[in-house]
Amino acid sequence: MKKTMRAAVFEGEGVLTVKDVPYPVIKNPHQLVIKVEAASICGSDLHGLAVPPGQYMKPGIIYGHEFCGTIVEMGEKVKEFVLGEMVAVNPRVRCGKCYECTHNKGDLCSNSSHYGQLADGGFAEYALVDEGQLYHVDASVPAEIVAQTEPIACIMNAVKEARPTPVDYVLLYGAGPIGLSFIRVLKVYGIRNLIVSAKGEKRVREAYACGADIVVDMEKESVEEVMKQCWPYKADLIIDAVGRGKILEEAVNLVNPQGRILLFGLDQNAKATIPPSVFTLDEISLKGVLGKDFPAAVEMIRNPDLQLEKIITHRISLEEIHLGMDLMKKKEACRVIVFPQGL
Repeated sequence: MKKTMRAAVFEGEGVLTVKDVPYPVIKNPHQLVIKVEAASICGSDLHGLAVPPGQYMKPGIIYGHEFCGTIVEMGEKVKEFVLGEMVAVNPRVRCGKCYECTHNKGDLCSNSSHYGQLADGGFAEYALVDEGQLYHVDASVPAEIVAQTEPIACIMNAVKEARPTPVDYVLLYGAGPIGLSFIRVLKVYGIRNLIVSAKGEKRVREAYACGADIVVDMEKESVEEVMKQCWPYKADLIIDAVGRGKILEEAVNLVNPQGRILLFGLDQNAKATIPPSVFTLDEISLKGVLGKDFPAAVEMIRNPDLQLEKIITHRISLEEIHLGMDLMKKKEACRVIVFPQGL
């Protein structure tokens, strides 16, 4: 039995160190140990490493919350899984006792833990996980796709709330890893009129490659002007996958009467000034989304039309994780997949 393993540990104050740590030990009968096959770097991982941090991460934990693995050990009361099975991991562990959890709002649990942020996560050779956080996945789906189940779960929850139809005109703000994933999901939903607002020529090219019909480089063009030139009306649905700047203030002027605006991107420092009357006079719906729909995501990643491989730009080993982080910071990478077992 291994006694140590390699892992990327958050030391605090912007420091992430790849080092030897103890191999995980099962402490209750509903826990499992998985061999981490693939993990994805998330934008929140970058926020947590910023100085000052844009998101709280607990010092001393193993980083990484988007990951998947193969079961190598199981507690004695685990009944729904088998050794050798590939599983997707929901990193958010609900407390089960708060108002949200006891009123069918568990995704908003006010006392939740979170693998890779508040507890040990997946940037490691092995990970200790609870049975209730795991999902069966189709064995034919590659690990680098299964590792993206968590962001797809967030997107599937958002899309469920947005209710897009093939005849909708959709405006999407953002062409980073999440924005490009949104493009792929919207295309599976049959969206044929999709404008994406991106920043910089590289993001513009990536958005087109993922299937966007029209891409606006916000450094050079106006979304409003492009919309007027290319569409007969405004947008039926606007999705903000960025959460920064004046996006909401712009969005209310670009949505049709009775249109929907979905707030997905999160920046707690962002501010917007909007007259409440615009929502009443045009009956505009505004919805924030934070939850995850893992059953829908597990089904979606099986769909060959999703083509998440389109957004993977780099595949790296665990020892190269700082390179992956730097590439994402510089926007030279989109989806970076880490392989803790080696390439």
